Amino acid sequence: MNIDTKNGGKLAFFQDLYDEARATADSLYEQLEKNFKQYKGDLEIDGSDVKATQGRNVTYELVESQVTSYIPTPAVSPKIFSEKNERNAKSIETLLLNKRNELPFEKMNDIDERYNPIYGGSVWLVEWDNSIMTHHTIGDIKVNCLSPQKFTGQPYIYDVQEMEYCFVTFDTTKEDIERRYGVTPEVADEAESSETADDKTATLYVCYYKNDEDKICQYVWSADTELLDIDDYYSRKRKVCKKCGKREGLCNCDKPKFELQNEEFEEIKRDIKLSDGSVIPAMSPKIKDGVYVTETKQIQANNPDGSMAFDELGLPATMPVEVPVLEQTKLPYFKMSVLPIVIRKNTSEENNLFGQSDCEFIRPQQQAINKIESRIIQKVMGSGVYPIVPESFTGDLDNSIFKKVFKANPSNFNQFGRIDLQVDISRDIAEAERMYDQAKRILGITDSFQGQYDGSAQSGKAKMLQIQQAAGRLDSKRQMKNAAYAEIDQIIFQYYLAYADEPRPATYRDAHGNYQNIMFNRYDFIERDSAGEWYYNDQYLFSTDATIDLEKSRETLWQENRMNFQQGAYGDPAQPQTRLIFWQNMEKAHYPWARDNVERIKEEIAQMQQMAQMQQQIANLEGEVENVAGYAGYLQDEIKKAGGTVK
Repeated sequence: MNIDTKNGGKLAFFQDLYDEARATADSLYEQLEKNFKQYKGDLEIDGSDVKATQGRNVTYELVESQVTSYIPTPAVSPKIFSEKNERNAKSIETLLLNKRNELPFEKMNDIDERYNPIYGGSVWLVEWDNSIMTHHTIGDIKVNCLSPQKFTGQPYIYDVQEMEYCFVTFDTTKEDIERRYGVTPEVADEAESSETADDKTATLYVCYYKNDEDKICQYVWSADTELLDIDDYYSRKRKVCKKCGKREGLCNCDKPKFELQNEEFEEIKRDIKLSDGSVIPAMSPKIKDGVYVTETKQIQANNPDGSMAFDELGLPATMPVEVPVLEQTKLPYFKMSVLPIVIRKNTSEENNLFGQSDCEFIRPQQQAINKIESRIIQKVMGSGVYPIVPESFTGDLDNSIFKKVFKANPSNFNQFGRIDLQVDISRDIAEAERMYDQAKRILGITDSFQGQYDGSAQSGKAKMLQIQQAAGRLDSKRQMKNAAYAEIDQIIFQYYLAYADEPRPATYRDAHGNYQNIMFNRYDFIERDSAGEWYYNDQYLFSTDATIDLEKSRETLWQENRMNFQQGAYGDPAQPQTRLIFWQNMEKAHYPWARDNVERIKEEIAQMQQMAQMQQQIANLEGEVENVAGYAGYLQDEIKKAGGTVK
């Protein structure tokens, strides 16, 4: 992207670029706001200045009925199989699974499940935060789920990774701006105040863009204040003195001025041990154009019989040999080349950055229901049984509910009476229900899927099939969710390759239900090609385990597990080992108190094994006693044969 700094500088360029991109997509953001208001129960009627007086928020009901706590489970496999690649894939998968539990994915998933049907999509921002430190590690992943209203993409480009630039806005405090960007309080006070909060908060504008070398860059500002300008956002940076060229900490200049420079290589000071026991040496053979560079050295010469050879003067003889030239190993830093943005779509739509919104599809039915409900409440509130009094009646009239009393000529009515103005609203109710059924059919939601009574299913199996059929219609949304999480996982993996200098521990459960440790080490992914170039092997396939959806089919898993146990699929049901397998599977399916049963059966098996060992030891001792007694009897017989006596 070419940046024009002639008219007002870089800040003015990005401000104008943001305003232009936002104005181009103005209709999109108007629709997003309209969808959100519809979800919140807005009573505005399209094409009318008069609002509905009453409504039934079926949009909220149908959106909430689709919310699921299901979080896709990561699945990683190598593009080219080898034992090393398979082991690395396992470490990636375990690390990602640990991040599912460590990061607040449950909270983010909860809001994400609402963003998608309301707006048609959601925006995920994946960053590396060096401020996250422990006693053993520096830096870690930070993930945020954002509303589409906080994201502005390049106009007419509908794939984030194809964009030359995009914008993300945040609401934060001015104190946070001071800490994060190292500016003075006076500069932070100049930041743009948030429209939805007080003057202590500010709106940040972050632009991710590609420079002429196709590298990702970042520019941050608020109001008319530039806060951050990073060229080549993913490169490692080091502070170098402009005067002497030395790094910060090694510079001895008076009043040095430092500038940020990119670090391309890492010089290895000592051998690096890998997970498989091999090492990356601190000194490695030099390769040029695919050929080892050698030099001639003189070494001790030996005779054919292996003895030391001497020259004519009686000195040890030497001979020239070619040996590889060693150089200090320089490993390149892994560089990412993708924007840190992932967009999850509700369902795909042509020429749309996000997906199709459920709110937009059922808006006609929601509007019709609001009109009908308004008419129903108007009829109900205006109907009733009202008193009739003579015109000459001067007593106290108290009809405080409806404020309506009819006065009549006594010649036409009795002295006192009543008039019935009740109306029939059954047809209005039927029409409102018809609109509601239409909205549900549009979205593919049935009564069974919502957990409501459905008389069309006469058996438990039939109801299960109904729920599965409804889930099948909604499966497209599930697949889009899985695809988004796979993209997030791939970006997280690349961040760890780029910045995780220390090995990262992760835990998993083996087939026996025991916890095991595994280490993610970015050096395990470094290889050397035939030309002598060191590189990171990042050729791995990311997906999600579609077979694990415990929140939707947990009871089905329990039932299938019981059936397999009873039918002997795990072995003899009477054996404790078989019961252990059964309860371990139930534990994985989150059956209540399954863990207690697993521990109890393990103790039982351990006691049985201990008892078996004791019995074996007793049997061995008895055998030894029998052998000793038999040998003693043998000696007695031999002595008697020899004519001796036994005492």
